[in-house]
Amino acid sequence: MSQNEIDILKRALSREKMARKQAEKILEEKSADLYKLTQELKSSNQQLEKLIYEKNSQLQGVFENIVDAYVIMDLQGKVLKMNDSAIELLEQNNEEKEFSLLELVKDNDLDHVANGFNKLITKGSITNFQIHIHTKSGKTRLVHINASIIKNEEGKPVAAQGIVRDITLDAAYQKAVEAERIKYRSIIDNMNIGLVEVNSKDEIQLVNRRFIEMTGYQEEELIGRNGKDFLLIEAEKKIFNPDETELIDDGSYTYELKIKNKNQETKYWLSSGIKNVDVKGNQLGSIRIHLDITDFKNLQLQKEDLVKSLEKSNNELKEYAHIVSHDLKSPLRSINALVSWLREDNKGILNDSSIQNIELIESTLEKMESLISGILEYSVLDKNVEAFKKVNLESLISEVIEMIYVPDHIQFKINNKFPIINGDKIKLQQLFQNLIANAIKYNDKDLGIITLSCKDQGSFYEFAIEDNGIGIEEQYHQKIFKIFHALHHSKDSSGIGLSIVKKIVNLHGGEIWLDSTPNQGTTFYFTLKK
Repeated sequence: MSQNEIDILKRALSREKMARKQAEKILEEKSADLYKLTQELKSSNQQLEKLIYEKNSQLQGVFENIVDAYVIMDLQGKVLKMNDSAIELLEQNNEEKEFSLLELVKDNDLDHVANGFNKLITKGSITNFQIHIHTKSGKTRLVHINASIIKNEEGKPVAAQGIVRDITLDAAYQKAVEAERIKYRSIIDNMNIGLVEVNSKDEIQLVNRRFIEMTGYQEEELIGRNGKDFLLIEAEKKIFNPDETELIDDGSYTYELKIKNKNQETKYWLSSGIKNVDVKGNQLGSIRIHLDITDFKNLQLQKEDLVKSLEKSNNELKEYAHIVSHDLKSPLRSINALVSWLREDNKGILNDSSIQNIELIESTLEKMESLISGILEYSVLDKNVEAFKKVNLESLISEVIEMIYVPDHIQFKINNKFPIINGDKIKLQQLFQNLIANAIKYNDKDLGIITLSCKDQGSFYEFAIEDNGIGIEEQYHQKIFKIFHALHHSKDSSGIGLSIVKKIVNLHGGEIWLDSTPNQGTTFYFTLKK
């Protein structure tokens, strides 16, 4: 081998050695990079595994602790996994043999479930899906389902997941509420009072059948309208929106309304309303009830007219009584004077029979004048509450006893203290005077005893005037209070006294009656309001 060949070979070996060293250096560098990358990948895998574990743990916690029943199933309805709430609801167990949700569905819901499955697979989810299921213990429950499809990495449906809620009690409650709503709506519709619900703008939202009848309008003619615009008479509109100050504490009010119905007939309503508020107390409007008081109002108006007419008649009667009294008394006094002159002019000439007849005429004239005075007194008796004042009956009775003539054989007994009452003093004095005077006049005993007593009976006092006189037979107990019914015909008795007594008692809001036994005595009882 020549030197030249040897030199060429040496240079070739030297280049090969250099290339080998460069390759080894590159390999060492790449190995280092690969190792470093391997270590980084290993660390990343560990972090990823940790993250996956944490997420799986979190999802498992959510899965296990979710309040609602959560179920995962395949597309044939076989349960793959469920949480504790689902186990409790469906009364199943994860350790038991596999089961299908279709086994729990009631037969008449199978078609409904099939349609639901088709919708789930087609649209990817279903909401508000309700079916009836049978549990292991034989209970039937209504459940509400929201479900969605689970897809694989290729986007194909492989399973389904869903939340199942037991709404059996909710459905029963809603059914009961609806039944109550129907019941109360029926009651409202058939009540004899017109009911209307309005919003905050006074626009009608609801009416019952009676309100429709009262207005003459159909329901569709009423809803959305403001009642004051077409029902209420213009002059009365102000009372349809009462001031807050006029409302009762609970927000209610009552007014009398004058309205015109669809037939333009005037009607009177008694209207009551109360605020309608939500659970937060915000006012939504009001609920109003209306009672048709037209007939009552017409009677009331008739009564007012009648009272006015009676008042006018009474005034005319009083005036007439005064005129009649004057006109009748005038000729009586003339006759009495003529008879008196006749007696004087013929003194010593008239025989005993003629004198007796003249005395009889005079007695008759006195009785007629007393009768006329009694009629006048009875006709002018009326109730004037404005004249009522505090009257001390203790003092009044003492004044009456001092005023009238009391024979020596009459004694008075007053059992208890007499009260102070509201009344007309003059009329009350006349009341006690008439009864006490009668007790004296018709007492035939050697020792006449008249007893006065009083009892407190709550809202009124009960008085008694008792005597031991001649008494009154029971058949006359009611008649003696009627005008002109005198039991004892004498010139001093007009038959009007007890009628006046009864009228005075009635004017003071009381009643009068008696208890009597012939030859033993009489007790007059009467009441007076406090």
